[in-house]
Amino acid sequence: MKTRLRGLLPVGLAGLAALLLGAPPIGAIDVPQTRQEFVKAVADGARGAKVETLVIERGFDEVYKTLEARTTPCLDKMVQRSSYVGYWERSSSDYTPTLKRTGPDRAEFTMQVAHNPRGVGHTPPPGGLYIMAADLKRAGAARTEVVLYKPTIGFKNIAKSFVQWVDGQSTDCPKLK
Repeated sequence: MKTRLRGLLPVGLAGLAALLLGAPPIGAIDVPQTRQEFVKAVADGARGAKVETLVIERGFDEVYKTLEARTTPCLDKMVQRSSYVGYWERSSSDYTPTLKRTGPDRAEFTMQVAHNPRGVGHTPPPGGLYIMAADLKRAGAARTEVVLYKPTIGFKNIAKSFVQWVDGQSTDCPKLK
C-alpha cells in the first residue's frame, strides 16, 4: 500500500501544479482585446465606465466632419513624462483615436492609450488599452444619435470634449495626461 501511494503522489502533485498554473490569479483583470469586447464590457456594467445615449440636433455628415477635424489634431498625441524619484524615471502615454464610417449612415469612434512602461498584470491589445468608444448613426435629416461608452474614472476631459464637438460647440483640445 505504501508503494502505491508513493507512486500516485508525484502524479497528483503534477496535476495540482498544472491546475494552479493554468488558472488565472484571483482578482485578475480581463482586459478587452477588441473594440467589440470593450463596448460589450461597458454595456454590461463594467466598473469605471458607463453608456450614455445622446440625440444631437445636427446632421450626421456635419457631426462626422467636425469629428474628423478635431480627433486627430487633438487626440493623436504622445505625452512624455519624467520625474526624479531617487533616480530619473521616464514614462509615456501614446493616445490613438480612430474614426471611421461603417456604412452610409453609421460611424464609430475609438480611443486607445498605450502606456510605456506598461502596467504589470495585463496584456494590452495592439494599439493600447481601450478607454472610450462611440457609435454614431443618422437619426433623421438633421439629427444624429451618439451612443457613448465613456469612462467615469479618469479621461473625463476627453469624453467632455467629444460631446461638445458632436454638439457643434467649438472647444479647445482636452489636456492629455
